[in-house]
Amino acid sequence: MHIRTPFRRIAAAGLAAGLAGLSIATPARATEPADVAWAQPYMEYVVNIAMDATIPKPVKVAVENSVPTTAVDVSVTIDASMVSDAFQLDLPGTDQGCTVAGKVATCVLDELPGDSSHVYTIDALPGDLEVLEYQGLIQVTTSAANMPQDQQTEGYVQLAWPGVDLVVAPIDDVTLEPGQSMAVPVEAANVGTVAAAGVEVVLSVGLDLELPDRYDNCDYDANFLELTCQILGEVGPGEVFALHEETPLRVKVADDAPGPGERIVNVVVHPLGDEQVSALGFRSAEAAGEQLRLTSVEPLWDLNDSDNWTDFLVDIPRQPADTVAVGATVDGSVGDTVDIEVGMRNDGPARLNSPNEVWAPSALVTLPDGVEAVTVDERCTPVVDDQPVWDDRGKPVGLVYLCFPTHSPVAGESYLFAFQVKIVGAAGAVGTVVVDGGVQDPDTSNDVAEIALGTGGGGGAGDGLPVTGAPAALLAGAGALLVAAGAVAVLMFRRRRIVTVVD
Repeated sequence: MHIRTPFRRIAAAGLAAGLAGLSIATPARATEPADVAWAQPYMEYVVNIAMDATIPKPVKVAVENSVPTTAVDVSVTIDASMVSDAFQLDLPGTDQGCTVAGKVATCVLDELPGDSSHVYTIDALPGDLEVLEYQGLIQVTTSAANMPQDQQTEGYVQLAWPGVDLVVAPIDDVTLEPGQSMAVPVEAANVGTVAAAGVEVVLSVGLDLELPDRYDNCDYDANFLELTCQILGEVGPGEVFALHEETPLRVKVADDAPGPGERIVNVVVHPLGDEQVSALGFRSAEAAGEQLRLTSVEPLWDLNDSDNWTDFLVDIPRQPADTVAVGATVDGSVGDTVDIEVGMRNDGPARLNSPNEVWAPSALVTLPDGVEAVTVDERCTPVVDDQPVWDDRGKPVGLVYLCFPTHSPVAGESYLFAFQVKIVGAAGAVGTVVVDGGVQDPDTSNDVAEIALGTGGGGGAGDGLPVTGAPAALLAGAGALLVAAGAVAVLMFRRRRIVTVVD
C-alpha cells in the first residue's frame, strides 16, 4: 500500500502541450542534512461516520518519513480526549505496538526507514447518540531522536446521515515494457449503510500510457488522458464491486515510450444515485436504436470521498535512445555574419525521456574562437565563469551557452538551436557541442561535435561530426557544469515514492 496525495484527474495532456512554454528552472527541493529524519503525521481532516453504521469505519493515521535518513526512537501520540461519547473509538492497541490510557494511545517505533511510512488504524462507530456533540477532534503528535522538533496534525470524526461510502482497494505497482498492457484490477467496497444504484469509474494516466478499451458507456477525454465509465448495477452495504474479466479496462505502455521511468495511473470510483441512473436510462431510450455514447452525470454524494481513489505506478525499464551531437561549420570572411544551427539528434530506437527534477536533455554549446555571438536561441543561456546566467537567457553574452530543447526528441528527430555569429578574426580553438542524453544514451562517443570556423572543420547542420579521440574531458566538464548549476527543466510533477508498512 502507498500513501500518496491524490492528484485526481491530472491534466497530463495539458502538461505535454505546455512543455514548450516552460522555462528552465532549478531543483525545487533542497538536500536534507544526512543525519536528520522527518517523521510527519498525516490523517484525513474529516472522516464521516454514518449514524446507523454497524461496520467500523477505519480512520487511518500515517507517519511518513519523507527523507532518506532513518528516524530512530519514534513516538506517536494519538489523542482523542476531545472526542465525545457520541463516538465509539477503538484506538490502536498492543496489536499495533501501542498502549492506551483513556482516550490517548501512545505508539513507539524503534525506527522508521527513510522514504517510508507506518500506518495506524482507529476503528470508529457511532456511540451514544443522545450526546449532542457530533464532531470530535483527534490530535496526533510525533517525535524522533533525530528529528529537530515534534510534528503535529489533527483531524475530525463526524457523524453523518446514512449514505454510500465506497472504499477503493490499493493496486500494486507493475513493470511493463513498451507495447505491453495489463487489466487494471479495479475493486471497491461499499462500507456505508445505503446501496449505490451504480458506479462511475474514472481512469487517468500519465504521459506514455494509453487507455485502449472503448465501451458504449465510457467517455474518453484525449486532452486529459482520462476514461470515464458509468456502470449500472446495485452495490449494497458490505458488497464489493469489481470489473468483470470479460470487459477489462486496460492500461498500455506506448510502443515508443522511453525508459527507465515511472508513470502514474489514477483510479477513482464514485457512486451513482437513483436520479442519475434514471437519467442514464432516459438517454438510452431516446437514442432510438443508435449506439449511445453516454455523457457524464453528477455522482451521488459519498460519505468519505477521500478514500474513493487509489493509484499505482507503471515502471518502464530502460529503453536505449542514442543522443548524437550535431555540429556546424562557420564559413565566411572576417566581417561576415553567418547563421548556424547546432544541437542534438535522437538516433533511437526509443524516444528520449522527458525532463524531470534531476535531469533534462541538454546541449552545452561553445562557439569557436574568431567569432562573436550576434543572436542566440531563446532556449540557450550564457555561461559565465562556469555558471549559467539565467536572467540573460537568449542574449548574446560570450561564447559558451547551455541549451535545453522544448521537448524530448523522438527517434530520428533533431533538435537544433539557432545562432547568428559574426566572424571577427582568424580561426583559433574549435568550438564544440556537448550533449547529455541521460541514462538512455548507449554510445557517448558521439556526444561531442565540432563547431569549426572556416572550411574542413565540422559538419553542416544536421550532420553532426563527432570529435575524434576520447571526449572524456569535454563530457566531464559539461557534466560538472550541469551539476553545479542545478540546471533542469521541471516539466512534470515530482512523485515521491513511499513504501508503507501497515499493521
